[in-house]
Amino acid sequence: MPNRYVRRSASLLLTLLVVGVVGLSAPSSARALALEQIGSFDRPTFVTSDPNDPDRLFVVEQAGRIQLVQENGTSTFLDLSPLVHGLNPFGDYGMFSMAFSPHYARDHLFYVAYSGVDDPATAGDESGDLHVDEFQASGDTADPTSRRQVLTIGLSPYHFHYGGQLRFGPDGYLYISTGDGGTPGDSDGNSQNLASLLGKILRIDPRGSASGEYTVPRDNPFTATAGCTDGCDEIWSYGLRNPWRFSFDRLTGDLAIGDVGDWNWEEVDFDTGRHPGKGDNFGWSCREAEHPGPGYTVPVCTDRLGTFTEPVFEYPHESSGACAITGGYVVRDRSLGDLYGRYLYADFCTGELRSVKLGVPTGSADRSEGAFVPRPTSFGEGSDCRIYVASFNGPVYQLTGPAKKATTGCPQQAAPEPRLPLTLRLHAEKQGLSKQLRFFATASADSTLTVLGRGIEKTEGKLAANQRSEVTAVLKRTTRKRLREKLERKGEARIKIEVSVVDQADAVVRHNFEVALRAPWHRRRR
Repeated sequence: MPNRYVRRSASLLLTLLVVGVVGLSAPSSARALALEQIGSFDRPTFVTSDPNDPDRLFVVEQAGRIQLVQENGTSTFLDLSPLVHGLNPFGDYGMFSMAFSPHYARDHLFYVAYSGVDDPATAGDESGDLHVDEFQASGDTADPTSRRQVLTIGLSPYHFHYGGQLRFGPDGYLYISTGDGGTPGDSDGNSQNLASLLGKILRIDPRGSASGEYTVPRDNPFTATAGCTDGCDEIWSYGLRNPWRFSFDRLTGDLAIGDVGDWNWEEVDFDTGRHPGKGDNFGWSCREAEHPGPGYTVPVCTDRLGTFTEPVFEYPHESSGACAITGGYVVRDRSLGDLYGRYLYADFCTGELRSVKLGVPTGSADRSEGAFVPRPTSFGEGSDCRIYVASFNGPVYQLTGPAKKATTGCPQQAAPEPRLPLTLRLHAEKQGLSKQLRFFATASADSTLTVLGRGIEKTEGKLAANQRSEVTAVLKRTTRKRLREKLERKGEARIKIEVSVVDQADAVVRHNFEVALRAPWHRRRR
């Protein structure tokens, strides 16, 4: 559950949990949500679906079990309870989330995040370390012995603020949220320290064969940071306190983070672009939302003033009964009416479901959705864009819209043309066959462009819907030499290129191009 570092009494915390105060004033949606219960579980912390079958729902329970919900009933998919450890009385521990491999239909791999027990076979006390492990499923179950440890992060001595969200991004890499470790006001300075993996969003390729094996993408922002010999490579974003839940917009790829605040403010961080969040410093503990944080006077904070990525939305604790944001999703379920395109979130203490229109530099139109869920721990998004919400009290609900016959599911993507999925123009004659050839492509839908061909190394670039995107193809030296010789001899040459477009529904269309290169300087012999 999202948890603040509690310095107040447990009795006061209990009071906040049971008093449903609605203090965030904004007009309610004209068409309130309905909540359809899909089951009741033991302290559920996350909900998702099979990426290839949205009717197979997976509910993560805090104690270490994953339940599979299907039309014919509920069964235990995986039980890791012997490996999952609880450490503090406020519930900031357990199994936090799961994420399926982008190739789950083929490799049957998935990943879980949890706080673990001590391993008696190793020296030291590892109780409460954050684990990210890989497992392999077989049908409706997964064998605990298929476990492969991917990444382990120590949180000693406090064991608070795990983060614990796992999510594969639009780029196919695994993103992992980690909290600052729970020292008061991040007195250890983890969030602003690039030598620590705490208080961050991490980005890795988790695939491997041995325990602890994974790959760091070459374009991670801090792989070459001076003076950082270990710990920088995996970092994608930093300056976070407890990013309990984050998500990528299924339509745009934008990144939204619900970062749990300290004493006064809750915040939503948001970034857009081709690599949302890359290298961003979201400010903690120099900042709490848009306000000075407990470490504001620390030299590192003074040096970095003006460089923080400020939140696009915040709300206060005072007079609202709020205590900890439960970040959600930008809704892409078409059946949810005017909630479509809005960011849905809640607060663990008030239980009120609300939404805001995200934007840079600020969000707008925050409003109540007229629905309440006691102690909401997490939202979930199915592979068909249906939205779920889990209550720590046990129930898990699906959100339904006012029109019962409305079409449920993700927005339709414009299909690529069957014969010509995109147009390609390559102007080599203006570049003199340098090491790189630049070309332009246009697609009819959000897509990934893959260029393959003899003499051209594989390269990929995202294409926004109906917008021109510049991509670079790199020629090998031998091919470049051969092309230049042919151009000098004949004045023209041809390159065969295969282009594949993959839309968001994973539909693939391929098209072969034979591109003519012409040398304007060449004069044909008479």
